[in-house]
Amino acid sequence: MKRLLFFFFIFLTAILHAAPSCTAETRLAVLNMGKADCLLLMTDTESYLIDTGYEHTSNLLLECLRRYGTDRLNGVFLTHCDKDHYGGLERLARSDIQVDAWYAPEIYYNIPKEGHPLLSAAAERSDQVTWLRAGDTAVQSDEITIRVIGPLSVNTENENNNSLVFYAETADGTFLFTGDMKLEEEAALMSIGAIGPADVLKVPFHGDNTASSESFVQRVNPEIALICTSTAEEPDTPASSVLKRYGRIGAQVYVTQDTRWGYETILDHGQAAVREIEWEIPEQSRSLQMRIDPKQDLLTLRNTGDREISLAGWLLYSTRGEECILLPEDALLPAGGEYSIGTRITTEDATLKLDMKRLWHKSKPDQAILYDTYGSIAATAGNGIEQ
Repeated sequence: MKRLLFFFFIFLTAILHAAPSCTAETRLAVLNMGKADCLLLMTDTESYLIDTGYEHTSNLLLECLRRYGTDRLNGVFLTHCDKDHYGGLERLARSDIQVDAWYAPEIYYNIPKEGHPLLSAAAERSDQVTWLRAGDTAVQSDEITIRVIGPLSVNTENENNNSLVFYAETADGTFLFTGDMKLEEEAALMSIGAIGPADVLKVPFHGDNTASSESFVQRVNPEIALICTSTAEEPDTPASSVLKRYGRIGAQVYVTQDTRWGYETILDHGQAAVREIEWEIPEQSRSLQMRIDPKQDLLTLRNTGDREISLAGWLLYSTRGEECILLPEDALLPAGGEYSIGTRITTEDATLKLDMKRLWHKSKPDQAILYDTYGSIAATAGNGIEQ
């Protein structure tokens, strides 16, 4: 009998060790990409990306996936066709991250279908896009159900009101994602009873006062309200009236601009907790200097340190022209040396010459922002032209 119990114990132990581990929690990372939206929803074994931020913040998107050990996305959701939501799609599509499905609302306005940003991203991999409409169940698995509730009809005045709105339901609780939905889409969804409670809400339209009506806030009644915005980019956000509305119902409000990287929300069987994302990265900005010569259309980087810096995969961004340049794999800034970037009109020597007419504005203020591979700002420089 003892021998039988011993073998039963060994058998039971083997089964337990073979069974998949379960974290018994759902996590949502919301990243600080300025005004832009980018969120990563993670259950025990599944991961979903909701929007991708700007093109110039795409290094932060890729770093987030790396930090969370995400080499496979079960789905990528684009809520609507604004560049602060679709900007990182191309970099994602060209990365080695596996993507099982691409989702976007069937309803959108003033964009030719062949030019739809998600269609272009999926085509990079010869994939198809799943077009969603209200009433669809986009995902149904053992860990998560994603139900689409909007948009209900096309809005030809504002693409924000064509935002994909959906609930993500897990054993831990419910999330409501709203894109840039404004009062008009809110009212339409409220009128048919599509809006209900959620534990965690991605606040509509960057916390602007043209969204988050009193009735909407009360109906959703979230414990956690997450706002993606930058007051520097959108001075009216987050609106004080909106913050007060969520405050009156007792919601904990978190704004991405208040942290370096963003926030992580952990939902565990109805219990919510939020922490600031903290990632340690090498500090390289101290040894970098950058200047622009607008007449030559030439940007020069100088390394004042005693170690060379690889610039491979760094992103250079022009705020005026909204140009985004991905530096090549062989880009190297030597210790105590320089690396210069010019264009077709540059007559002086340049380490890298871009096949474009001009990068920096010659008569209006422009700013260069250099992002390292972690998505952190490494250097900035103006073109020296006053407003």
